[in-house]
Amino acid sequence: MTDRLSLTRALESSGMQSDAAERIATEIYDAIHDNVATKADLRELKGELDVAVRDLKIWTGSLAAALFILLFAALHYWPPH
Repeated sequence: MTDRLSLTRALESSGMQSDAAERIATEIYDAIHDNVATKADLRELKGELDVAVRDLKIWTGSLAAALFILLFAALHYWPPH
């Protein structure tokens, strides 16, 4: 509410009529209110990204280990020259 009120006052101080300033401030506030990320949203997203990065590192390490084992198994059964 204070954001809408401060926007209304800023519009009024620029010379706009009070009714028009209030309508415009309300429209602007309603348009952006649901589209703005809060600090809590960003903290939650950071937590999700941390988990995704951890899972990706585990998957990549597991894949590298599996390929390493397959390489040595293939070399073990490879006929000597």
